Amino acid sequence: MNAYQKFNRLAEQVTNEIIAELQQGKAIWQKPWSSYGLPKNYASGRPYEGFNAFYLHHVTEKNNYTAPYFLTFKQAQELGGRVRKGQKGTPIVYWKIYEAKDKEQPVDLAAEGKDRPCSRFVPFLWTVFNIDQVEGVDFRLPTMPERSGPQILEACQHVVDGFPQPSPKVLHGGTQAYYAPVKDIVQMPDPRRFLTPEAYHATLFHELIHATGHHTRLNRFTEEDKVSRFGNEAYSKEELVAEMGASFLCAFTGIREAVFQNSVAYLQGWISRLREDKTMIIYAGTRAFKAASYILDLKAEQDNGASPADKQAA
Repeated sequence: MNAYQKFNRLAEQVTNEIIAELQQGKAIWQKPWSSYGLPKNYASGRPYEGFNAFYLHHVTEKNNYTAPYFLTFKQAQELGGRVRKGQKGTPIVYWKIYEAKDKEQPVDLAAEGKDRPCSRFVPFLWTVFNIDQVEGVDFRLPTMPERSGPQILEACQHVVDGFPQPSPKVLHGGTQAYYAPVKDIVQMPDPRRFLTPEAYHATLFHELIHATGHHTRLNRFTEEDKVSRFGNEAYSKEELVAEMGASFLCAFTGIREAVFQNSVAYLQGWISRLREDKTMIIYAGTRAFKAASYILDLKAEQDNGASPADKQAA
């Protein structure tokens, strides 16, 4: 089985899990990260990125793990421990870029390679284990303080104010929330129409994620996307990107309440699209993470001392 066949098998497995969740009225992006933040590699301390971040958070919640910290089999041994007998690892995916000069480096699918005309992307799968699946190691977890209500709202406003320039214009009025890419405008109802300030900011985050697709930013929209309507493939993908990206911003600012109210139509539409395209959830997750990182101006951490395989595993 070659790399692409392994990737497609993983995509189908993950998609089937997500469909089962959606059929129960739940989605992996509806509950923001735990108080420990993003899933991380315990040995390196590096957060997982792209779809891996969303999926490992889902695995942590689903299995009631103590914290979203993971290790490879080898890393557990290097720490003096071992994976508990009978434990099943979680596959994650990274991509290698094969350049024209046969150079390679691990990347996230969200990179897309638009500026690499001679590049070839090859999926690379790695298996990781949650620290609850490892014995013989005295794991020490950080103390993560909870933000108060005023601190959460302050963090939310900081994210909005810090949107990289030029930022979209945010207008208020009416009863609908949407992003208009042609005019680069985010339209929001008056904040008083929302049940809580947190609900207002979660909705605003959703629209700001859409705004990252503008051609002056991440240039995510094709001509087809610009005329998309609810129910078609392009619209469904972009809505998934916005939902998942907003969940990251909610977690980053400390919003913990359930603020994503997906309609039955949305859930059914996504189930239909996921069945047709087994890679759609990975597509959306990687681009959602990239969009949120753009808004937060996050820079990928460099780990010059690690080998390519170590970087991918971390």
